[in-house]
Amino acid sequence: MNKKVIIAIIVVIILAVIAGVFFFINSNKVELNLEELNTTISGMEPFSKMTTATIDSDVLSALYEIEPEEYEEVIGSMPMINVQASMYLVIKAKSDTLETVKQKVDAYAQKQETTWSTYLPEQYDLVKARRSGTVGNYVYLIIAENASEIEALINK
Repeated sequence: MNKKVIIAIIVVIILAVIAGVFFFINSNKVELNLEELNTTISGMEPFSKMTTATIDSDVLSALYEIEPEEYEEVIGSMPMINVQASMYLVIKAKSDTLETVKQKVDAYAQKQETTWSTYLPEQYDLVKARRSGTVGNYVYLIIAENASEIEALINK
């Protein structure tokens, strides 16, 4: 083979590798419109029929021990009165804190399970059936009868 063909093959291989890396990096990026998601979820049952409190930075700090420097955005709703366990939370974690935020959300969920285990059996079952996970840099926790349906909205 002559030098021009070899150089052309090398250039094509390099371009293919660069395109593959670019595709891989961008395929892991997930962007959720949290404002729209919050409007949708809060309009669904059970949240549309219960008195709720917004989960904001103060609540994240107090209940989840998640500090503002660990995340970019948060949406969520929890019962105003502790007779229902239904709640949802979606946090856009900073990329270097994703695992830490996930661990703190999981720890909170475990505390909820312990709390509800001796209180209202029906609510305890909801907590045990909770849905949680990550998608991109987002961490979520859902406790509701329709948790799978809400989770599907997050994992679109």
